[in-house]
Amino acid sequence: MAWTGKLIGGVLGSLLGPVGAAIGVGIGHQFDKGADRTREAAQSFHVAFFGCLAKMARADGRITQAEIDAVEQIMARLGYAGPMRDQAIAIFRRAKDDPHTATDYLRQLADVVQFNPQIAMTFIAALHAVAQADGTIHPNEREILLQAERAFRLRPGTVDALLGTRKSSAIDDAYRVLGVAPDASEEEIKRAYRQKCVEFHPDKLASKGLPDEFMTYAQEQLAKVNAAYETIKKARA
Repeated sequence: MAWTGKLIGGVLGSLLGPVGAAIGVGIGHQFDKGADRTREAAQSFHVAFFGCLAKMARADGRITQAEIDAVEQIMARLGYAGPMRDQAIAIFRRAKDDPHTATDYLRQLADVVQFNPQIAMTFIAALHAVAQADGTIHPNEREILLQAERAFRLRPGTVDALLGTRKSSAIDDAYRVLGVAPDASEEEIKRAYRQKCVEFHPDKLASKGLPDEFMTYAQEQLAKVNAAYETIKKARA
């Protein structure tokens, strides 16, 4: 998805509050006239997304080359190139030293995507990739992941399951992915599975504000949903 127009503090300020205003002023760009709300939401998502990545990379007090490489890999997987990549780097560099906290960015991002849990999980996957890039997850990095869990209103324990700090079996994880209890009926499980598939449909996610470039992460989450459903079916056979 090509970037249309430029970012301006006034526009981002109306969408993202002080975070958007600060980033917008720093970059010093503006939206083209006539940009619709969907495009504005996508632009806002980019600002909050790379702002969060910057805060995660800086969480332990310094940004390592491994963390920079992780962010570069995320941009590459999302197809960022040319001016779009330059914009993302500018956002990252500005955010790593700005006065706003990771929580500021997380809350604004959650609001932009309307607390969509699928978008939340794709985003947390990217945050996690940066956190573990240098081989260890610092307590401050874990705290940001937990803040993301709360900001997106995800089920408590989601991050612990991701980090492996909460002991659980493959079948427990499968039920968690589908969002159903272990004693759920066959019909309840099928209904949850179908609903997850609908929620991960590209059109559905696009309508919630997820930019086209982030569909790769969404597809990975859909693969996890399919795997979880198969795990549960085998366990109940």
